[in-house]
Amino acid sequence: MSASIRYDELTWPEMRQAIARQPAVLLPFGTVEDHGPHLPINTDNVIVESICLEAARRAPDDMLVMPLVPYGLDEHHMDFPGAVSVDMQTLIDLVADVALSATRHGFTHVLIVNGHGSNAPIADLAARRVVLESGAICGAMSPNAAIDPTLAEPTFSALRRSAPGGVAHAGEYETAMMLHLRPDLVQMDKAVREEGQLTLPYFNWDHAAPSVLSWQDWWSRMSESGVCGDPTVATAEFGRALFETTVENMVRFVRVFRTIPLRPRRDLHT
Repeated sequence: MSASIRYDELTWPEMRQAIARQPAVLLPFGTVEDHGPHLPINTDNVIVESICLEAARRAPDDMLVMPLVPYGLDEHHMDFPGAVSVDMQTLIDLVADVALSATRHGFTHVLIVNGHGSNAPIADLAARRVVLESGAICGAMSPNAAIDPTLAEPTFSALRRSAPGGVAHAGEYETAMMLHLRPDLVQMDKAVREEGQLTLPYFNWDHAAPSVLSWQDWWSRMSESGVCGDPTVATAEFGRALFETTVENMVRFVRVFRTIPLRPRRDLHT
C-alpha cells in the first residue's frame, strides 16, 4: 500500500521516508465566515482543502498535505453570526509555527495554500518568517479564483456568466465550486445577487482589472446578505470545469515550486 498524501496519516517511519523523498509540503489555510444565505460558513475551507488533496492525489510523489488551518482573519465579518476570527499576529505565529515544524524535520519546500482573501497578507508574512528562520523555501499562494484567478484560467474567463462584479465573495465562482464539491450544502433557492461596492473606480475584487486600492471594510457595511457577487448564475458544470483546470494547474505549479534551488547565504560585508 502506498503512503497517504495526508501528512497526519503517516506513521513516523513513513514520515522519515517522505522526508527522504522531499515532496512539497502543502499547508491549506482557510476560515469560517458568512457566504451569503445560500452557502455554508465553511466554504473557503472546503474549496482550498479539496484543491490541495486532489492535486496531491494526482501527483503523490510531489505533494504531502498538512491538516487544514481552519480559522483566519475575520474580525470584519463578526457582524454575521457564526464567523470565527483569530488575531492577526496570532495567525502569523500559528501558520509560521506549523510550517516551521515541517522544516525542522527536514522538509525543504513548504507552500502555504490560502483560501481566504483576508488571509493573503498573513500567509505572505508567515512564509517570510519561515524562510528567515529556517532557510527553507517557503511561499504563499491562493488557488481560489475569487482571490487570484491565475490557476483557474483559461476556464475562468472563458466560461463565467456573471458580469464584472459577479465573482468576488459568495458569488458565481465560489457557488459553482460548492455546487460541484458539496452540492448538499448549497441552497440555490436562497441565492441573491448583491454587488456591494465592487464596481467603484480603481477598486474591485473581481479581476476585471487590477485594483489600485487595497481596502477591507466591516462586511456589514459592504453587504446586507453577505454576498458580493452574483451566485444566481452559478452552475455545477462551471464548478466542475473550474476545479479540473485549477487542479491541473496546481500540479504544474507545485512541480515548478519544487525546483526552486536551496542556495547558501553569503555575508557580503567582508
